[in-house]
Amino acid sequence: MKYDKLTIMGLPKKFKVYYALDYLYPDDQLPDNPDDILYDEWPADGEEGEGAMMVYEYYKSATGVYAAYNETVHALSFELSPWASDADVKLYVNLVNMVLKKHPRAKLYAQYDILKGLTEEDEKKMIADRQSYVKHLLKTKEGFTMEGLFHGFTLKVAHLRPAPTLDIQALNLRQMFADMQWKKE
Repeated sequence: MKYDKLTIMGLPKKFKVYYALDYLYPDDQLPDNPDDILYDEWPADGEEGEGAMMVYEYYKSATGVYAAYNETVHALSFELSPWASDADVKLYVNLVNMVLKKHPRAKLYAQYDILKGLTEEDEKKMIADRQSYVKHLLKTKEGFTMEGLFHGFTLKVAHLRPAPTLDIQALNLRQMFADMQWKKE
């Protein structure tokens, strides 16, 4: 999928991955009122010499965004799951663009291409790619497993309720998967 792995190179030595979340808020600072906090993170396992985290939006994210900072090469890498919800894609685009805005000398790489940032059109394409991926899997009539923030979900396609179109079925499945991550057991 296009832009599912991006790297920002040339960040300052003092950069910490855990502060990148603050860039999503005005004045680069978490709100004082806990009710105003929309995004959160938890530490994730990274390679040796990396600080890593999963960033997610409360009540909307299905998979979150994986971010890892390599202190040796001063590079911040982002990954987005094929199961990402629309909110995850928006968060991914926002987070990448805000880091670039905060550090204008840094460069964004998508494999070997240098990008200036992610556009609204890129965001729409990424959402469409994920919708298309789920549609493709539904067409195979075989089961598949979706991995989320808090819950995995194994789907037997033959057991799904029929929908008027495959587009609607894929859209409903993606939304149900995102909602499932936030349901209380």
